[in-house]
Amino acid sequence: MTIDGAEGLSLTDEMKAALRPALRRIPEQARSWRRVEAVLAAAEQILEADGYDEVVQNLSGLCSRAAVPTGTFYTYFENTEVVLECIRLLWAERIFEYTDAAYARPCKTWQEVADRVVDGTLEFFSHTATRTLWLTHQLSVPAREAELRANAWAGSRIRVEVQRLGYAFTGDELDELVLVEIADQLCRLAFKARTDTPDPALVDRAKRATRAYLATLLIETK
Repeated sequence: MTIDGAEGLSLTDEMKAALRPALRRIPEQARSWRRVEAVLAAAEQILEADGYDEVVQNLSGLCSRAAVPTGTFYTYFENTEVVLECIRLLWAERIFEYTDAAYARPCKTWQEVADRVVDGTLEFFSHTATRTLWLTHQLSVPAREAELRANAWAGSRIRVEVQRLGYAFTGDELDELVLVEIADQLCRLAFKARTDTPDPALVDRAKRATRAYLATLLIETK
């Protein structure tokens, strides 16, 4: 899921909660939130089309695209770097959505459970915005913490899916997280090697590595 423009961005309550620590002032009305949404949508459009520096250095261009006065911008954002931090936090929240989408269809084998972790991660990094913010620029501490929380939740879904197939998951919460982090780090490497599209050889190894770790945590109970 990507931000498809100011009109297409509608923040959920969870997303608003994720943004509150980064905002200079918390919007109190729906109209005020729409202004924040407009800035974030415009920033991602610029990020996708023109790159990170254009968002950071061209405040007037950002406000013009968002149709938001500069004074209103500073009501909610300390600077343009904060806007990009908000986009990071929103994408971290979307990891929950990608996980739900990955397991929307029942898995037939435990190997498929592992593969879908990789597939969901590849979908996340298929966007220019996430590749720019995750692979080119270092995540802030809050954004990394948000990502880890989402990855931990994704790991818990692995346990649920293999249990549905009749396996006992013998690992703990750290094992759940490690499974997702294996896929995450190898998918990053796959995109770094090919920029716009992942390297198929590295994708194959990401799936093999995720499967191999998951295999050590399963006992068939059926």
